[in-house]
Amino acid sequence: MTNIDINAPEAYGYDAGQGERLWVTGDTMTFLATAAQTGGSMTAIEILAAPGGGPPPHVHANEHEAWYVLDGEFEIMHGEETLRLSAGGFAFVPRGTLHRFENVSDRPSRVLIMFTPGGMDGFFREAGLSAVDGESPPPLGPAEIERSREAAVRYGMEVRWPEPEAGS
Repeated sequence: MTNIDINAPEAYGYDAGQGERLWVTGDTMTFLATAAQTGGSMTAIEILAAPGGGPPPHVHANEHEAWYVLDGEFEIMHGEETLRLSAGGFAFVPRGTLHRFENVSDRPSRVLIMFTPGGMDGFFREAGLSAVDGESPPPLGPAEIERSREAAVRYGMEVRWPEPEAGS
């Protein structure tokens, strides 16, 4: 017997460079699969991260997260361990695990991140800004941190923001 989901999403595809783009934490995100497109099953995002780019450590209460390095080199911190992965490297972190990623290359590099179930695209839309063709993303600033703090509550996230520098 085969189970058929009568509410299954429609098939679709994107060519390189297509998909909704946002700026978040100084990086450029391109949505490849959103919760709406996948019937809530997953979110997949290609990230172009500047050297040193990536989010602060955080925990998802609801989603598992996975990374596939497309080019460059990334550190993936999960719990007490840190992996250093180059192109073709893969990592998975279950929900409830403190984690982060960082581009440790000396050039902008790309990583594919996937969340299951879907829905994190909503967080990024609330926290980030729409990307503008031909412009660079702004650095992480107080307004984005405030948007992220507010959205994190709605999306079951705990973010460990860096402490402000003395005199800031």
